[in-house]
Amino acid sequence: MSGADATTLVIPGHGTVFKAPANTAMSAGGLADFTLTGTPPTGWVSLGHTSIQNTVAFATNGGDASVLGTWIDDAVRTIYAATDWSLTVNALQVDQENLDLAFNGEFDADDGYIVPGTNQGTSTALFVLCQDGTGKLGFYIPNTSTKLGDAPSIDPTNFFELPLSASILASDGTSIPPLIDGRSGIMKVYKTGLTAGV
Repeated sequence: MSGADATTLVIPGHGTVFKAPANTAMSAGGLADFTLTGTPPTGWVSLGHTSIQNTVAFATNGGDASVLGTWIDDAVRTIYAATDWSLTVNALQVDQENLDLAFNGEFDADDGYIVPGTNQGTSTALFVLCQDGTGKLGFYIPNTSTKLGDAPSIDPTNFFELPLSASILASDGTSIPPLIDGRSGIMKVYKTGLTAGV
């Protein structure tokens, strides 16, 4: 189909994020298996409430273009530097799932959560679910290194936020197969009604 198609639009008015062990396969039922408040697919855990003021956000770094010339001619070819992708999730629920992603610490015997001085990140798969009244949009990210990004701040008029920062890494090749030309995949995008060639 070409041209304007309103059925391909999504207003991500609501959403949430799920986690699983790194390189967990996509659920067999695909996008339909993920819901805002229902039971997550096997192996996945919902992070629950996240901030609506500071919503989930992707970011890229790198990818700059360099134009190369030859002795004969200028601007013969353009090459692009590697692009690093990251994801920020401002989690609101102060529970073990989010504390582990933020700090990779552990509970003490008195139920206090120990925050270590160093944190190399937690290897985890993430699934971002967005939806409106017409359908869903999902991002399956099988391999990330996730930890606290910016230090939390205290705002007495809003929910406390744990700003999680996920560096998106290449798939191991089983959760997302390499492209035909051999490039590794880093995520898959799912959309209600989206099928190959449409």
